[in-house]
Amino acid sequence: MKVFLPVLLAALLGAEQAHSLMCFSCTDQKSNFYCLKPTICSSSDNYCVTISAAAGIGNMVDFGHSLNKGCSPVCPAPPNINLGVASMGTYCCQSFLCNISAAGGGPRASATVLGAGLLLSLLAALLRLGP
Repeated sequence: MKVFLPVLLAALLGAEQAHSLMCFSCTDQKSNFYCLKPTICSSSDNYCVTISAAAGIGNMVDFGHSLNKGCSPVCPAPPNINLGVASMGTYCCQSFLCNISAAGGGPRASATVLGAGLLLSLLAALLRLGP
């Protein structure tokens, strides 16, 4: 028994630490329902990532959206990009199956921002036509 404990301790100290990060994964899905496939990440992956992209005008017009999830060695930056009618959101986390959420399905452009951009575009076009 006295020999068994030191041998067991030496075996435990020499064993590699198991990489237990597990994330949900999917590619180019329209719904979070299809993004609930658990995936064991590689030892170099430290993050579970959800990237959602959307195009539309507020809640009035939906041009489409895409949802991607998976493992990543780094957290992609920036977290959110909004280009008026198209936007992208990124969510990163570092715990077991933490990317279950769809991250809001992708941020949407506000009708106010879109309206202001449209008004400025029309104004610029009218000034070019001039008298």
